[in-house]
Amino acid sequence: MSASSNDAASSSAAEIAEAGPERVLEGISLSPGIAMGRALLYARASDGVEHEVINEAAIEQEVALFEEALERADRDLQRIIAISREKLGDDSTAIFEAQRMMLHDEELVTPVRRRIREKRQNAGYAVKAVMQQHRHRLEASDDEYLRERASDLADIQDRIIRQLRRGKMSAEVGEATIVVAENLGAADVIRFNNRGVLGCVSEHGGATSHVALIARALEMPALAGLPDVTEHVPDQAPVVVDGHRGRLIINPTPETVDRYREQQARHRRRRKEHQELVSLPAETKDGHRIQLMANIEFREELELVEQYGAEGIGLLRTEMLFLMRRTISLSEQMQYEMYRTIVEAVPGVSTIRLLDLGGDKMLPLAHREHNPFLGWRGMRVLLDRPELLRPQLRALLRASTHGSLQLLLPMVTHRDEVVRFNDVMQEVYAELQADGHAIEEVPPVGVMVEVPAVALRPDVFAPHVDFFSVGTNDLTQYVLAIDRGNDLVANRYDALHPAVLELIQRTVQGAHEHGLSVSLCGEIGSEPHALPILLGLGLDAISASPTYLPPLKRVLRTIHYANAEALAREALCAADATEVHALNDEWLRVHAPKTMDMRAENRLSSDASEPSTS
Repeated sequence: MSASSNDAASSSAAEIAEAGPERVLEGISLSPGIAMGRALLYARASDGVEHEVINEAAIEQEVALFEEALERADRDLQRIIAISREKLGDDSTAIFEAQRMMLHDEELVTPVRRRIREKRQNAGYAVKAVMQQHRHRLEASDDEYLRERASDLADIQDRIIRQLRRGKMSAEVGEATIVVAENLGAADVIRFNNRGVLGCVSEHGGATSHVALIARALEMPALAGLPDVTEHVPDQAPVVVDGHRGRLIINPTPETVDRYREQQARHRRRRKEHQELVSLPAETKDGHRIQLMANIEFREELELVEQYGAEGIGLLRTEMLFLMRRTISLSEQMQYEMYRTIVEAVPGVSTIRLLDLGGDKMLPLAHREHNPFLGWRGMRVLLDRPELLRPQLRALLRASTHGSLQLLLPMVTHRDEVVRFNDVMQEVYAELQADGHAIEEVPPVGVMVEVPAVALRPDVFAPHVDFFSVGTNDLTQYVLAIDRGNDLVANRYDALHPAVLELIQRTVQGAHEHGLSVSLCGEIGSEPHALPILLGLGLDAISASPTYLPPLKRVLRTIHYANAEALAREALCAADATEVHALNDEWLRVHAPKTMDMRAENRLSSDASEPSTS
């Protein structure tokens, strides 16, 4: 969402703010930003489709309507593919290409024709019945990939039925519209964005879904995880989407709208300040340097690396390249071309993590596990499946000749996993040399510090690696035994817990004793208020989404390293996370008051008179 669009949204929202009970619904932020407008309740096209018995004479006419709907649905998908390619690049189109193939799959369309002709069912009902049969079979499968394909069938079903009804979303979209739905597909987000929709809210969805990835790439504020949201939000009600805090405000008061307008104004001013920071070094007032790196997921984000002053890529999640295609059939050559594009475009080093499958990132090879986060994931998968590891390694080693590249191993728990990987890499290196590829040496290899087993014994792993990268998201989850995706316990998840900080400190100390560097790439690294503690623990680099780097640099350049070290020592002695936050807040008030101002600004949506929350 561009700044001008947000300006228009806030202006319009000020006009539509009206009397009424203000309510707040808590959800999950899929894409940051603020959008204000009127809610448009968006029902799936299949909702309300009823069975009708058609006349014998009208059977072929109904079949013809179905065929026409297929053609229009195909043209609609072609338009979406073109828009997606233009805005997001080729990587974003695979899911829509797959849906086009489904439209022409005779196993799907022939039974629809048969139902119309033999059972004299209306086309809409026949489509819904056939698709539901296939969806139910997929949803009951033990194969995670097949279960995920059920959502594609739901999208295809709605697309065809929408064309049967000739429904045109553009006729319903007015100025400053916020779409509110039970479910949204990736194609919906692209279509809405192209028609001027300012934000999206849905009951279902997750932070790693296709919808989230595309919404972030389009800079469209989006929320999910709001139970029964379509029942809570009246159609055309004024709403505010707070994509920073994961909140939907219904019937905002004029005071609430004014607060959000001021917050947007501050963000615009800060963007200007951040542009001035990009060219300045990432160092404290007493000259201590730290690298600020970028976390990226798509090739389309490469331009942001230099734009926001990153010194390189601290984490490239390669599984996202696969997940966007919902397949694991990426060839060595295709991967090589992607990695080459990346390393050639980035001025500094590109840290590329090998496929991190399992947990919440499933692909076709996965199977059901009672506890996937403690199961078959990361290096466990790669070492068991050489057909995944070896082509990716070959592609990465070939790409390493075109720029500075280093490899990062996901979810490591045993030294033996690193030793076995190094053996495989040497084998692949020898194969490439024999094939005539001019690769001078293997790239540096690091391990993700995501489990206590590594953080407690960095000295065991240090002789076999070149660097460490702390993944605080999983590390915090495992240290505190808290699933942050579980609403019942998510409020207890805190990466500044002293137990987590102690493990980071142990990792840094052990790595430095062996002359190795340590970076941090978890979400806590994007929090400016947490930077002093992390800096004081001795980290050499912090990697975050590019847009977060200027605020981090702003804080970094206002503090002294010696003071940050003293803060970290106090935090390590704290009893719990609450005490750490109290120490940190007091330290910020004394040493970095502007950081406290930023935190206060980010709380605008809940400060003062807090509205009722559902």
